[in-house]
Amino acid sequence: MSTAGPSQINGDIPSIRVFTMNCWGLKYIAKHREARLNEVSLRIARASPSFDIVALQEFWVYADYGNLRTKTSSILPYGKFYFSGAIGGGLVILSKWPIEQSSMFGYPLNGRPTAFWRGDWYVGKGVACAAVRHPSGKTIDIFNTHLHAPYEKNDSYLCHRTAQAWEIAKLLRGAVQKGHIAIGLGDFNMIPSSLAHRIISTHGLVSDSWLSANPTTPSITPPKTNAKTNIEVLGATCDSVLNTWRMSTPTLPPPETEDPKGKRLDYIFHAPRYSSVQDIRIGMTEPMSMPSQKGGKGGAGGYCSLSDHFSVEVTLSLAPNQQQQNALAEARNPDLVSNSTENEQYLPPTIIDEILELVAKYTKRENFEYHWRLYHFWGSLVALVGLHVGVWWSPHNGVSFALMFVACAVAVTGGLDGLIGFLFMGSELRALKEFEEELKMYRHLAAKAHGASSSRSHVSGSKVALVTNGATEGTFRSSNSADEVRIDIHESV
Repeated sequence: MSTAGPSQINGDIPSIRVFTMNCWGLKYIAKHREARLNEVSLRIARASPSFDIVALQEFWVYADYGNLRTKTSSILPYGKFYFSGAIGGGLVILSKWPIEQSSMFGYPLNGRPTAFWRGDWYVGKGVACAAVRHPSGKTIDIFNTHLHAPYEKNDSYLCHRTAQAWEIAKLLRGAVQKGHIAIGLGDFNMIPSSLAHRIISTHGLVSDSWLSANPTTPSITPPKTNAKTNIEVLGATCDSVLNTWRMSTPTLPPPETEDPKGKRLDYIFHAPRYSSVQDIRIGMTEPMSMPSQKGGKGGAGGYCSLSDHFSVEVTLSLAPNQQQQNALAEARNPDLVSNSTENEQYLPPTIIDEILELVAKYTKRENFEYHWRLYHFWGSLVALVGLHVGVWWSPHNGVSFALMFVACAVAVTGGLDGLIGFLFMGSELRALKEFEEELKMYRHLAAKAHGASSSRSHVSGSKVALVTNGATEGTFRSSNSADEVRIDIHESV
């Protein structure tokens, strides 16, 4: 367990316990789904101390949600299952206190319908939003999400995921600016050195809870780190060798086993203006008994992990802690410490330029595909006319049948490309244009703030800093040079 130290315990100031987990609850696909999700529900209900807010991802089946509510209603009497897309977004929020408002915000950029085997476009990924009134009178705005997964080594979905991070950052930012206690949590499918993480933690006016409590945590997992260290020190939630759905051996290896693929993909972000971290840990690591698990994916030891992800569990104090934020800023860049949590924050213009370059490159690719599909559609119409003329004049039934068969194939493929081009790709290109325009306006403000900041303090060329109005605040570990940070960015791409 990782703690923020005694200075984070603010006397009788109220605190809340927050939980998030990707539950891998795909119907027909996820193995032992009902038994695993039932165990997740039981462990949430039995947690001591109990949780006040719970956010779940990949909780697709409404019957599983009904069972969850039955098991947890005594401690979490309020809940919402969010509906989105063609088959649902799999997002759930539970609360100890009444949910006064809720909404489902769909991401404008959300995968491609042609990748139907991945399903991201069909589930309608977005942000499940809930406003909860705490007994202290404060409003807690909860934003539960599941960003687009990379899937490929080349990560052709990086632009979509970055745009999604921008959208949830705007929601978080709005909540913070209203004076609400903002909490953004879920499976973000990003590592701490990624563009998406930088966007959320800067433009969203929030801090990564793990880094608030453990500010010296490296952005990239060091080589040859063992599984126990990955979980307890680095906060790894996914791809751990101690997860039965990821391990390469028939039974779980010792905790000291090297864990080169373990990574932190699940997060709880909090607003440091109004909250601070008392305690944070990675949970749900203990496998459950599963006698029928005798081989294949999930191992052969008669047990299995509750999901392919572990949970993140945080205790937040509903009061700021400037010392904690100073420690975070100092650890990320000791020469540039901001003593103000009220100043506006902006990404460095160089990072914004990198995002704009990413958007431009992806837009060029999609523009090519958009025109290719439309050319195919219009060409198919011409081909159909020619094929029907051929059928009309053909003296042989066999030839006529073959021409009609080809005409059907041309009609189907051309029609699909027309629909995809006109409807999906047209809307995608407009969403990309909107994202680009917002970034350009943001860059103008960031450049002005950067200029004002540069007149007050000298920023070393070997480090990257967040820009604030009148101050600069470090974002990354001081041991990272500018070249090393740049490498991290391209690795995440």
